[in-house]
Amino acid sequence: MKILICDYPSEMQRDLTYEKQMLRANLPQAEVVTAEYTTEAQFLQDMQGVTALITAFVPLTREVLTQLPELKIISVNATGMNTIDVMAAQELGIAVQNVQDYCTEEVATHTLALILALARRLKSYDQQVQVQHDWQMGPVQGLRRLSQCKLAVFGWGHIGQRVARYARALGMRILVVSSHLGRTEAVESGLALVDKATALREADIITNHMRQTAANTHYFDAAAFAAMQRHPVFINAGRGAAVDEAALVAALEAGQVSAAGLDVLASEEPDLAQCSLLGRDNVIITPHVAFYSEASMEELARRSCQHVIDYLRREV
Repeated sequence: MKILICDYPSEMQRDLTYEKQMLRANLPQAEVVTAEYTTEAQFLQDMQGVTALITAFVPLTREVLTQLPELKIISVNATGMNTIDVMAAQELGIAVQNVQDYCTEEVATHTLALILALARRLKSYDQQVQVQHDWQMGPVQGLRRLSQCKLAVFGWGHIGQRVARYARALGMRILVVSSHLGRTEAVESGLALVDKATALREADIITNHMRQTAANTHYFDAAAFAAMQRHPVFINAGRGAAVDEAALVAALEAGQVSAAGLDVLASEEPDLAQCSLLGRDNVIITPHVAFYSEASMEELARRSCQHVIDYLRREV
């Protein structure tokens, strides 16, 4: 049997020694190989004879999956599975397993860090001191007292819940937009369960933690940004496809959004030279690292490999 670890070049720069050793120790009969994803054609060639695939972001459409007759399991070393046609995989008898909750604390902490940095205008103050050598309170304006702010959380999974818990500790009122939170539970927990329109209208800070689906692609579009009456700080630590980036740029320039913190962009391999969101005092962008800590990466590697080990041992 053959196991392939494959992803975009930027993802494959990490040290894969742990994964290789774990797989070889537990499946000594298996061949463990790695490859960078560059083109679909090259990927299909690399997948010849592969029984198990470990990946986070490789696009696995129905058309691609039908050309992989020997593939038995896809182990997603991530929480999101939006790049995989899971229904097609099931129809083809290919198991798909992801790793849930390995980085809840990290993403929630990263989200809060972005909120605090933007709400306190740390980037502007830092540039003022370090670049302009200007030591004074102005000209940064518009700082809000967080305990007087409403935070709208879009998506009520474990990460959204953890962000809300952290924010409540700072005194923020929490609005939740989700079909997974019951109204009675919300009331008992001191949360406000609201619809999208209400959240956009009332929130001082908005953070996205929705799972990516076809239904919420460009969920935050020009109309959504125009409806943000309180010119909020906007955070996206979910998936880049949820945001219409051109609309966000326009909203920042029009003042509809006062600041933005983004851990994800529309592409996992963005052309940063052409990204209109760069070079702005009120925008902080991190390269999809909210999940990262040494502990989370170790857990992710261990659990994604264990999925392959458990499955292939049952098959032998």
